Amino acid sequence: MALVEVFLERSLECLQVRVELTVRKAFEQSHSHLPERIAVILVHSPLAALIGKEPVTRMSYLLEIASLHTRAELLAQPGLGRSGLRRIEKWMAFHGHRMRDVNESLDSVICQFAFRRASVRKGHRRSLSFIRNLQPLQRGV
Repeated sequence: MALVEVFLERSLECLQVRVELTVRKAFEQSHSHLPERIAVILVHSPLAALIGKEPVTRMSYLLEIASLHTRAELLAQPGLGRSGLRRIEKWMAFHGHRMRDVNESLDSVICQFAFRRASVRKGHRRSLSFIRNLQPLQRGV
């Protein structure tokens, strides 16, 4: 009987560890990625033109594009509500970035960007191909 109890206790411990790891992984994934819908909104935002001309280029710099915006500017984007804004804030915090403060100029935010090459590999080009054909969301549609 004691052997069965030990087995059940260890099985329960293993199950708890698996559940904890699954929850932790889900938490990290939910904060490390943006939904496609929100990425498209950021790529087509007015300030995204400061980062790049082509939507594919802009996709490589989503964190920088998001950091150019204030909370109010993002809330004014069609299709992006408070829950989407919270998702962007959590995603940015996960990656060590933040949104622009109301009193902060665009110049000061841009000056803080690190120089890096946009690395869009062949496999990513195919996965980002939907961006080329998408149109920005229209107000009232």
